[in-house]
Amino acid sequence: MRSLWGRWWMLPGGIPLAYLAFVVAKGDTRVEHVVMAGIACGFAYASPRSKRFFADVWPYLAVGIGYDAVRYPRKLLVGADRVMGCGLRNAELALFPAGPGQTWQDFAQAHAHPVLDLIFAVPYAIFAYLALIYAAYLYFVDRPRMRHYLWAFAIGNYISFAMWLVVPTAPPWYLRAHGCTIDMASLPSPAGLARVDALFGISYFHDFYSRASSVFGAMPSMHCAYPVLGLLTAWKAATWKTRPIHLLYTAVMFMAAVYLDHHWILDAIAGWLVALVSVVLAKRLLARFDPGSPPSEPGTAQGG
Repeated sequence: MRSLWGRWWMLPGGIPLAYLAFVVAKGDTRVEHVVMAGIACGFAYASPRSKRFFADVWPYLAVGIGYDAVRYPRKLLVGADRVMGCGLRNAELALFPAGPGQTWQDFAQAHAHPVLDLIFAVPYAIFAYLALIYAAYLYFVDRPRMRHYLWAFAIGNYISFAMWLVVPTAPPWYLRAHGCTIDMASLPSPAGLARVDALFGISYFHDFYSRASSVFGAMPSMHCAYPVLGLLTAWKAATWKTRPIHLLYTAVMFMAAVYLDHHWILDAIAGWLVALVSVVLAKRLLARFDPGSPPSEPGTAQGG
């Protein structure tokens, strides 16, 4: 292990193992905690080749740890008096009204349809997996761009974790269910996706959102940020065939976030801005610390 990593040999496997020990001590252990720690140690220390792979995918693993861990400081730092609720709804009404006293989320819930539920459930069902699949694709066709994408992905998520603590925000579905009163004991909800669970007699979305780190983490919308991360890191290398796919994914995810009652339009805009900042910061980070692997420039690789 020392020959692979030098004096930093304890960090690659030590970080996920330390977090596993922490959740065990807290009595919060889940199967994925053990699996993540085992996979991380296996790839980090098995061979020089697996070490290089681990170094490439570490940002994705770091996001998984951060997403799970942010619930602990949230319990200490976020109180009901700090959560933005009806004030944000009023801002939405002032900036993007669908009608008198009606937000676009209100309009969508009044005109919900099973076909639209299914259409917009798709990007919400696959968004996290699609990020991993897209990174895997880039691993084989454009590894420098994969590093740019994954580091932007990690930076963006950690910005969002910080914002959840600094500017906790109630999503539209919460105000619809609970009104303006902020109850820190409220449970996460799949919101409009509950209709899809009911349609198929399953509990996929209910189970997925039951693991959410925070009810009051609507801003920024990382659902809306993820497509923009792909769009911006692919912009120079993408072709006329693939660039519209990124643009379509961005547009559909935005409409899904609003239609499914998960996010305000302001959340989506914040997510886009976080994505832009993350892409810029990741490019500078790689240029400074990994100068031999700069993000792709025009003509270096073609693809999605």
